[in-house]
Amino acid sequence: MRQIRLLVALLPICLLSLACSNLQTPTATFRKMSLGEVTAQGFTMNFDVDLHNPNTVPLPLKTADYKLALAGVKVLEGAATPPGELPAGGSLPVTVPVNLTWENILAAEKALRSGGLNIPYAFDGGVTFTGGRNLLGQPLRVPLKYEGKIPLKDLLDDPGILLQSPAARKLAEQLLGGFFGK
Repeated sequence: MRQIRLLVALLPICLLSLACSNLQTPTATFRKMSLGEVTAQGFTMNFDVDLHNPNTVPLPLKTADYKLALAGVKVLEGAATPPGELPAGGSLPVTVPVNLTWENILAAEKALRSGGLNIPYAFDGGVTFTGGRNLLGQPLRVPLKYEGKIPLKDLLDDPGILLQSPAARKLAEQLLGGFFGK
């Protein structure tokens, strides 16, 4: 009798565990990186990603974590909280904003000198969902990797920013030359 009670108590937990273990990992596809607002403090890199859910249940978004390297030098690590829920059997466009300061760029100064006016970057991170678990009971996480180049001349085009930010001015002088290469 005691064994039957235990079996009845454990059966719902086992069924729930089986249902969760059948979740397939969502996919993520990078669409593009675009530059956001450029200020005297720095600028924003917006990474646009399309998420797709092959499952029959929606998956709430929890976080998007990232590491950003410029010219091979890790300059930033952080996380964003994208709003929304990835619908069952559907897709969701998500933007992961990464805010950089001019000092972040100067951290990779030596490596940047050889790169010229386009700064190579590498984005490495992932999106984690709160509603799903994999077979080992870990939250579902979709890895994200993307590489590209930031057009430095576009960032340092506003003389007002160069006048207000010593770090941006130093960067312009070192990478664009005396009087900013003009």
